[in-house]
Amino acid sequence: MRLAALALVTLTLTTACESNQERSAKLEKAAKQHEGEAARHRALAQRALTITRESTKVKVTATAIVHGSEGAAAVVSLRNISGTPLRDVPVQITVRDARGASVYTNAVAGLSPTLASVALIPAHAALTWIDDQVQATGTPASVSAKVGEGTAVSGAIPQLSVAGAHLSEAHAEGSLVNHSAVGQQEVVVDAVARRGGTIVAAGRAVLASAPAGTSTPFQIFFVGDPSGAQLEVSAPASTPG
Repeated sequence: MRLAALALVTLTLTTACESNQERSAKLEKAAKQHEGEAARHRALAQRALTITRESTKVKVTATAIVHGSEGAAAVVSLRNISGTPLRDVPVQITVRDARGASVYTNAVAGLSPTLASVALIPAHAALTWIDDQVQATGTPASVSAKVGEGTAVSGAIPQLSVAGAHLSEAHAEGSLVNHSAVGQQEVVVDAVARRGGTIVAAGRAVLASAPAGTSTPFQIFFVGDPSGAQLEVSAPASTPG
């Protein structure tokens, strides 16, 4: 009996030890991944956006411009027509006035990477990209966009979803659910409001982090008037597995 009890205690301690080691390894891996993502974001922000070669895999399917007392926002609908997930996909926009003169472009240095690129787009996926910080020198009337080449990603893409999204006066609220075992950094939650099929308002929230297996609340303030409109909210993964 004593030998059996001793063996059981030894087994329990060994299992606990291994469990702690595994947890430490996971925490270390997550910390390194976070540091790497932060360094990548800093590098992207330091250089001006320049697209010399347009993507053959990601296509622009629609664009829209909305404005109100809050300013202006550009909305670009994208589709990855390839079977390859892509990360850091550059999106360059030019906003023009009614005469066709350029009044804004995001091809400048110092912008957040989320205002110049898509962090991650799965194979065969469609998504909406929004720039809600259009600092136009005139009255925006239209927006054009071109997409550059991204970097291929191997492996499964972490699954995120939006829960309980709803309009509350001039903003949207809800929660981002990270179903994966991969923590996400700089996650963009995009929202558009459609009335009669036309985008009448757009906005976004950027969550600094969305830990694995958790739900993170968000709040989105719109450019334009979303009242009485149909809400569409999406949140693509930002960090591959």
